[in-house]
Amino acid sequence: MRFISISHRTQIFISLGFVSVLLWSVLTSYSYMQRANILAHKDRELATAEKNYADANDQFSKLKNNIQKSTIALEQRQIYLQQLMDEDKSLSENILPKEQSTNVDKALGGSNDTEQKSKFLPLNISYSEDDTDIHSKQQQQLANLHFNISRIEQQQQKLAEKMIAHISSKIDYVEYTLNKSGIKSKKLIQLAENRPSMSMAMGGPFILYSENFDIDFSNSEPFAKLYSHYNRLIDLESAVRHIPIGKPAKKYYISSSFGIRKDPFKKKWARHQGIDMAGWWDTPIYASANGTVLKAGVNGAYGKFIEIDHGNGFRSRYGHLSKIKVKKGEQVTLEQEIGLMGSTGRSTSPHLHYEIWFNGKPINPMKIFKAADNVLKIQRQEYDS
Repeated sequence: MRFISISHRTQIFISLGFVSVLLWSVLTSYSYMQRANILAHKDRELATAEKNYADANDQFSKLKNNIQKSTIALEQRQIYLQQLMDEDKSLSENILPKEQSTNVDKALGGSNDTEQKSKFLPLNISYSEDDTDIHSKQQQQLANLHFNISRIEQQQQKLAEKMIAHISSKIDYVEYTLNKSGIKSKKLIQLAENRPSMSMAMGGPFILYSENFDIDFSNSEPFAKLYSHYNRLIDLESAVRHIPIGKPAKKYYISSSFGIRKDPFKKKWARHQGIDMAGWWDTPIYASANGTVLKAGVNGAYGKFIEIDHGNGFRSRYGHLSKIKVKKGEQVTLEQEIGLMGSTGRSTSPHLHYEIWFNGKPINPMKIFKAADNVLKIQRQEYDS
């Protein structure tokens, strides 16, 4: 009986030990599962944080690139505006206040020093790895840069719009002058593009130069309009330089006009392709513009005759001369004496038969004479005088 009792106790102790081990095992497994869940949750949080961080960095890089592009565009425009001011002093004199004239930096609220101009150079944003609040600092700096870029861009656009208005008034003046001269500006520009000057190898459209950038204002208003307007003005001014505006004689009177008239010999209506400028024998005759002598000699009904090519489709002709003072191929200048008035060829008395041709057709020299003052102002850049 005693033996049995001891055995029973042993079984009870063994059972209790087994239960304890089982309970400890259950508790350990539960704790392990809890830890695993916590670690998995932490891993997910870390992955999410890393993704958010990567997205923020990617967003920041895109914003930074956009601001860099905007900054480069600002510098391009500033260089262009400054070059226009340097090229055409009337822009700065008529648009900017006197204390700011010829200085685009001042017009944009800046200065000429290196530190100020660095605002227009490409950005180089960097941070140390020890910063604990990188993104907030980045965002703040980007916000400040964006504000400054927007402010300067608005100032540039206002300046560009003023320049467009001023250039447009010049274009209108040139167009009015050409219309007054009987010359079509469209044809004048076309000839300027296709026929280089024979007497003045200079001029042409303004082309912006920059060491750092390829200039493209095609999608940038109002700079695309400014670029287009200024190039048109330069083309027109270059072409106008070739118009023969000088009067070939100092003392004369018009004895026969341009157009339909009765022929002095046959007394029938005929086309007169020039004007007759009557005067005394041997009155000096002058070149009406710079150019190259194409012909110098006897030419049928014209008698002693000179023809000069002024470039860009313009030619002048001088007939019935008593004496020729230039040779074929010679370069002549405005108001250079080229001959003397006479009555050679098909002529009734001393006079100069004077013609102006444009694009292979005769035009009325009297219209050129009337527009001469305007043309001269354009050539001298004296629009406002």
